[in-house]
Amino acid sequence: MDANPLGALGGVVSGLLGGAANLIDNLTHGAAPSSGGHFVVNHDNVLAAAKIIQSQVDELKATFDDAHYDLNVAPPGDDEVSQRMAKAWNDILLWNEDSYAIRVQEYIEGLTKLVNQLKATAKDYGYNEEQIASALGGTSVV
Repeated sequence: MDANPLGALGGVVSGLLGGAANLIDNLTHGAAPSSGGHFVVNHDNVLAAAKIIQSQVDELKATFDDAHYDLNVAPPGDDEVSQRMAKAWNDILLWNEDSYAIRVQEYIEGLTKLVNQLKATAKDYGYNEEQIASALGGTSVV
């Protein structure tokens, strides 16, 4: 067993949140520096914003899916303390309603909802489903 049960999770969470933070920073500061750090979605950038966020969602999902199985803490021994310790860590990491794994999944779901909102906004701006799907690499409108 790894001496630091949070080692694998720490890397996953750091990668997920760090990538998302960079994404948001790029959108807010890089795209609209004169607007005080606010990103304004309009007809010209709605599909680009959706594509950037969708790419991040895809990357985060792949990273989480690959790492999720490595988050399980195996008991270091057959004794009761080892068994209980491993169960407690696994509850915190994977199984509790507020586990780290659930929090990461909820974060990914939140970004996915944002992409869907941007798709709907693009449709409101007059883009058709084919244009939206093409801009997002084949992702269909929800």
